[in-house]
Amino acid sequence: MSDAKTWFERGLALQAEGRLAEAVAAYDRAHRLAPENAVVLHNRGLAHQALKRHADAVADFKRAIALAPRLADAHYNLGNALVDLGRRAEAAAVFRKAAELKPDFVAAWHNLGDSLQATGDLDGALVAYRRELQLDPTAFARVVNSLAAHAHGMLSLDFQALRRRLTS
Repeated sequence: MSDAKTWFERGLALQAEGRLAEAVAAYDRAHRLAPENAVVLHNRGLAHQALKRHADAVADFKRAIALAPRLADAHYNLGNALVDLGRRAEAAAVFRKAAELKPDFVAAWHNLGDSLQATGDLDGALVAYRRELQLDPTAFARVVNSLAAHAHGMLSLDFQALRRRLTS
């Protein structure tokens, strides 16, 4: 195998099989052959993330974004890696960028809401969750679970008031 596409496809196959360390090695080869390929870096970042190598994942996602600034998935996955590192404020900024680049990206809106809520910005979180519900009306239970998980000592939620606030 000598071309980047072949190594990239090998990385995808290995990743799909759960052979993550081998997938990273295949993506390394693809990256050496095609250093300007943002998708290779993005996928290597996903493999690093699955291996819990969050700092390596952050580095790959940032490099992918530098090469392809409009790659919404790279912003989204960078946000996830930052969350795993406990860097919620930074994560919120990149989730916001992912949602800006791809306005119908439901998961980006949800994770933006979670990150804003975790940093104490409940009003901002509700705006993000409201957008999520506009895009996916079936997401109400997921939003309520997120709000309850981050309730910071709140003993109960007024679900009817919450539904009105989120859907107004």
